[in-house]
This record gives sequence, C-alpha cells and structure tokens, in this order.
Amino acid sequence: MEKISGMGKETSEISDHIKLHIENGKILSLKTHRVSKSVEEHIKEAVGLILDRLTYPTLVPTLYTIIKELAINACKANQKRVFFEERGYSMLNPSEYARGVREYREMFSEEMSNEFGIKAKKKGYYCLINFKYNDDGILIEVINNTPIAKEEEKSIRERLEKGMMYDDIAQFYIDNADTSEGAGLGLALILIMLKGEGIDPNFFRIIIGEDSTIARLEIPLTENFVSSRDSN
Repeated sequence: MEKISGMGKETSEISDHIKLHIENGKILSLKTHRVSKSVEEHIKEAVGLILDRLTYPTLVPTLYTIIKELAINACKANQKRVFFEERGYSMLNPSEYARGVREYREMFSEEMSNEFGIKAKKKGYYCLINFKYNDDGILIEVINNTPIAKEEEKSIRERLEKGMMYDDIAQFYIDNADTSEGAGLGLALILIMLKGEGIDPNFFRIIIGEDSTIARLEIPLTENFVSSRDSN
C-alpha cells in the first residue's frame, strides 16, 4: 500500500492493479492494467462525484459507459501488444499483424484478460484515466502507453467517420453486421450516445502519438467552456 498525502492530495495504490490520485475527495486520475469490477466501480464513483458537484447527475450513465468502453479498449490494446511480443509478431508487418489479431481474438477470454493484464503491468504498460473539470465543463482522457499499428489507426478513423453518419446504434449494427468489430462498434456507440445527450460528437477525439494513444472527451456545460482545441 502506497500513500502520499499533502495539501488535500493523495495517491493511493489500493490494489495490485489500481492506483488513484485524489484531491479534496475527488478522483482526478485512475491508473490500471485491466478493467475489473473494482475499476468499474471507481470509474462510476468518479463520474458520480464530478457530475454531482456540477449538478449534472443525469449524465452519469452515459459518461460511465463511455469511459468504461474506452478503458477496456486501452487495456486490450496493451494486452494485445504483449500477445504480439510473446509470439514475435510485428505490428508493422501487415500479414503478421492480421495473423496476430485473428489469433488474439480467437483466444481472448476473461481469464486471458487477467493474465495479460498482469503481464502488461510487468512490462510497464498501463491505462490512465484523467479527469479535469470546472463549472464550465469536463475533460476526460483515457491514455494507454502503447503505439497503434497503421492498420488499427485506419480502422479507427473509418469507424469514427462512419459512426458520425448514424443517430441510431441499432441501425449501425444492422448496416455493419458483416464487418462488425467490438472496438469499432464501441467507438460508434460513443458518438451516438453523445448525440443523444445533445453533445457535439466532435468533442470526442482519438489522438495517436508515437508511443501512446489518447482518447479525449470534452463535455461543455456552459457557453463559457473553452475546448482544448481552441486553447492550443
């Protein structure tokens, strides 16, 4: 158990795979290596505390679902990286990438997720969820410190572009049943859920760096909200 306290700030390692940074009783970041029931509960707690503070409790189910989906995607990406490394597959080689992804999907299970979550931690791979907010809006980032293969980046961009065309997730499933992919459908679901809450889906972005991937979601709550895009 690790605790660092001072000036209302605390960093706690509350389990073998969860580390929280808390300030004035609010969760500001959550670091993990796999999405367990405990992680889900902490995400829900953080969202509830923030939205209760900002008097927007009706957004809790939507925001919780979105963050959970992004965290699962981030942890799976890290675990897939470990899987590739163990089998000697290159994510830069299209044929090896396709083979590795196929094998990973065929083998994936809850037990495998736990096993590879531990392996990811040992290798220094993580999922970090950052919460920033004030009265004008909320900014949430879900970060994993592994790069994305070109094939993955292309797929993500295509799914986001296609998801922007829909307002009904059921219709999206029907139209894409033959090419459906969990992460892709999840991204489309996020865009559609945001539209359902009257939030511009352009406030959701995937930022791909050389060594990390950031899923960034902004929730404007007043007209005074300044997007990170506008402040750069």
